Amino acid sequence: MSDTTISYRATLSVPKVKGVIALGVLSRLPAGLVPFVVLISFTQHYGIGIAGLASGALLLAIAVPGPARARWCTDHGPRGVVLMALASVVLFVVAATVTGYRLWQIPLVITAAAGALFPPLTPSLRAIWSRLMPDKQHLQSIHTLDSIVEELTFVTTPLIGSAAMVLTDSRWVTAVGAFLLLPAALGLTAVLRTLPIAADDSTESGDQAGATVRRRSLMRTRDGQGITVPVIALGLCGGGLNVIIPAATEDYANVISSGYAFAAFSLGGAVGGLLYGRRKWTASLRQRYAIATAALAVGALLLAALSSSPLTIAAVFFVGLPMTPIFVIAYLLVDERIDTTRHAEANAWLGSGYNLGSGAGSMLGGQLLALTGPRLVAITLAAIAGVATLIAHRLPNKSSSDTESDTAGVPPQAGKLSSEAP
Repeated sequence: MSDTTISYRATLSVPKVKGVIALGVLSRLPAGLVPFVVLISFTQHYGIGIAGLASGALLLAIAVPGPARARWCTDHGPRGVVLMALASVVLFVVAATVTGYRLWQIPLVITAAAGALFPPLTPSLRAIWSRLMPDKQHLQSIHTLDSIVEELTFVTTPLIGSAAMVLTDSRWVTAVGAFLLLPAALGLTAVLRTLPIAADDSTESGDQAGATVRRRSLMRTRDGQGITVPVIALGLCGGGLNVIIPAATEDYANVISSGYAFAAFSLGGAVGGLLYGRRKWTASLRQRYAIATAALAVGALLLAALSSSPLTIAAVFFVGLPMTPIFVIAYLLVDERIDTTRHAEANAWLGSGYNLGSGAGSMLGGQLLALTGPRLVAITLAAIAGVATLIAHRLPNKSSSDTESDTAGVPPQAGKLSSEAP
């Protein structure tokens, strides 16, 4: 990087940035609101057991096909995003209408189908930044700022949902939350149409080898694995905290007070993001990624040492510190190493990886905690983060996608940033 750092104010002064940030808030409102309200709505009508099934089905339906949805929308352009949003809205409205029927399986299946068509708004917005920012310093600043705004948006959505459900039926809130997908999708398509067309690394129609490289799953490449695995480890740690915090809090206080520790985790992520975004870095992205993931492992070890004591909240804060930097560096690595036309798909892999890791961390951590205790769960999470650190450290100095493109006769992506870290 150069000797100067970019302030958040300077980044926000770049044309169109404020509008895209606002569009990001609008896009994340339904992503945070709908799953929360679905959980409450099913609880009210069928009980917490069925509600848990519905919530899990919805989250899995959103996460698992996320990269495939992003790829499909990239292939079909802005109109594909709007069509997918419209289909998802219709299914959510139908699901809300039939919620309360005696057969709970019907609204559950329709809700999951709506989630499977949830448009990839956030991954697509993340992909815009590399086409909008004038240099790498601005790119790091905007990814940091956008991640902090995202954190705050997801903090407020449960509050908005709770307030709305006081005024009206939860089924209506589900429908209204889903309807927000339409203006968000339309806003995204409007922004995409004003941007220059991303350079395409596709080959001539007759070049089957080049087409195979472009369509190869990102998770089958060394870059894809090295970028995604630390985010999965972060999700596992976040999911593990869902069971560690209440169990640890019970040893020294009322379990209701565990909410303070959950807030400390989010606060740690926000503070870590602010500190990372304002710092001038000379280390490569690969080195920074390994260091941030190692910090996650150290935080988990600290949590193991301080579990079952009032200092648990401080340990949780330290676990959260590398959260936003890990995401920011992952987005920068996507921009550095992944072809421009696949940025939305790569960002979707990051979101899905975190969500799947979080779900697995909650389920497996709960089983392990029942057999042992919070300390061993935290040690296990530290070990997982340690393995992820090694994987991040083994990222190639040069993008492996460049090498694959060269060997297949496909020229490297012209619009891709240099593999030298900023």
